[in-house]
Amino acid sequence: MRWIRWLSLVLALSSGLELLYSLGHATEPTDADIWKTYTNTRFGFSARYPPDWRPGNPMPDGTGITLSPPARDAQVALFGFMNVVEGSSQDGRQTLDEFVKAHRRIITELFEKKHIKVSWEPDRLMTLGGFEAKQLSFTYRNSMNAEMREIHMMSVGRNEGRGVRIKTPLSYTNTIIPLVTKLLESYQPGRDQNAVSPFAPPRGEQPSAPLPQ
Repeated sequence: MRWIRWLSLVLALSSGLELLYSLGHATEPTDADIWKTYTNTRFGFSARYPPDWRPGNPMPDGTGITLSPPARDAQVALFGFMNVVEGSSQDGRQTLDEFVKAHRRIITELFEKKHIKVSWEPDRLMTLGGFEAKQLSFTYRNSMNAEMREIHMMSVGRNEGRGVRIKTPLSYTNTIIPLVTKLLESYQPGRDQNAVSPFAPPRGEQPSAPLPQ
């Protein structure tokens, strides 16, 4: 009889522990549950971001938003843009390669005017919201002589494009990249980037994506 009571006690304790374990895991929030969501009303793209990233003012014409992580000088910008510059695509607009080439040239000229040397990393092919995209990365020293790294990810459709821009102190890279990776997993591109606009593209080579501040 004594062993029967002992077995009953063990079973009761085991059931209780399983119940506590289940309750604990049922009420414990996941990271995805507490992350916030940004949705762009103009282009329709959306993404989830950490709760301690402070949203700034919207970009001009409602093209996107800049988020500020806790680290000083760190920024993550989400934006959309119109592909309205003449290029060699089937619709007479810029291709992804043409857009990236012009974007890199303008960034280089922008930093040269500030007498800041930019060191470019090799471009990387990727996808952004299911669309083919390219990642441009470069490093430099800012006005406070701090080492900085910027990563620009951009896709270009027949009529519109999408982009994510990361600006971070080099020492903060290993902290921010896993968070950006998770953000990109939640990224939705919004309305169709390949819907052709009735407007003819103007001549010129200037990309219309937001540039670094």
